[in-house]
Amino acid sequence: MCCYWNRRSLVESMHTVPAIIGREISELEREVVALPVRLGGLGILMPNKESDHEYRASRQITSNLKDIIMSQKLEDTCSRRIIDDAKRHMKMLKGNRLKLVYHQLLRKLDASTTRALELAKEKGVSSWLTTLPLDWLGYTLNRQEFRDSIALRYNWKIKNLSAYCGCGEENNIDHSLSCKKGGYVIMRHNNIRDTTARLLEEVCHDVQIEPKLMPVVTESEEVYDVARGNIAENARLDVAARGVWSSFDRSFVDIRVTHPNCLSNVDKTLREIYERNEKEKKDSYESRVIHTERGNFTPLVFSTSGGMAPECTKFFNRVALKIADKKGERYQQVIAYVRTRLRFAMLKSTLIALRGYRGMQVDRETPLHSLNFNLIPSSKYSII
Repeated sequence: MCCYWNRRSLVESMHTVPAIIGREISELEREVVALPVRLGGLGILMPNKESDHEYRASRQITSNLKDIIMSQKLEDTCSRRIIDDAKRHMKMLKGNRLKLVYHQLLRKLDASTTRALELAKEKGVSSWLTTLPLDWLGYTLNRQEFRDSIALRYNWKIKNLSAYCGCGEENNIDHSLSCKKGGYVIMRHNNIRDTTARLLEEVCHDVQIEPKLMPVVTESEEVYDVARGNIAENARLDVAARGVWSSFDRSFVDIRVTHPNCLSNVDKTLREIYERNEKEKKDSYESRVIHTERGNFTPLVFSTSGGMAPECTKFFNRVALKIADKKGERYQQVIAYVRTRLRFAMLKSTLIALRGYRGMQVDRETPLHSLNFNLIPSSKYSII
């Protein structure tokens, strides 16, 4: 009978998950989906594998209560501390067991899924799955967006995606997130930039988007300091604000969104990708900001999967701490809000890039520059 119910539970779960994510899955993929969200899964448990563990945990946690009930002695009391200690112990055992399951799965998975799980494990990447779907905060997705997001999470093929891009290249997830045709790359960048500026406006002063940098004085020794970087006269950074690290210092940030699975990154570890992009940004602007602007510079490097480089993580930790101090809120709740806000900004702009139009524009109307808005014909067309 036990084997029967285990098989039935497995069959039912294998039908339920495809109805949610919109595709059939293998037994191995079902095990991946069953992992906790923090380990790259979706947290959709497999009852046939978890029921015994949960039953044993329940017995262990309630053993003290059971003994009191069985003894029927009114003088016996159950200490809340004993129950809490039992809960923490069972939670620790469960965490260790799931980590072991995760590492065992990695040995069975192909390189693409292994890479996807590595990206999904980053701090804050899975916040879109665990937050409440609040429409007034923009934390909602329609059915197609949700299923596309799941496919992006595991690098699965997306249904009904055009075979060829408007640029003429063969289309897939990696190409859609890297192709510059259609303006979706800059849209993604600007969405993160604007979200960063709005967060800074909560606690900082003199917040500016795309501030123009002061020109480098060629007659001074500043040229030596910034020679390796960008010395263009009209150079701009993405956001500037006063009061991030100290009250009056001006902080400049420049944003870069990199796709971890593009051709230039596919053979690199996530750490190498972040370090290289941070170094490129610092080489371009850090010296100029320090010596010419007398400010400080932070490169904000994101991945298209929603991860953040170390410098970026430190920056938003600082912003969250300042917001928590100002509002009198708990830091843990504020940093969760900041990560979720940034994650949805990245996710929605990434989803648009997947299905956004990139075809050839067809001019069906007369261009504005050739119209005469006073409806007065020009002299060469006038009737004599």
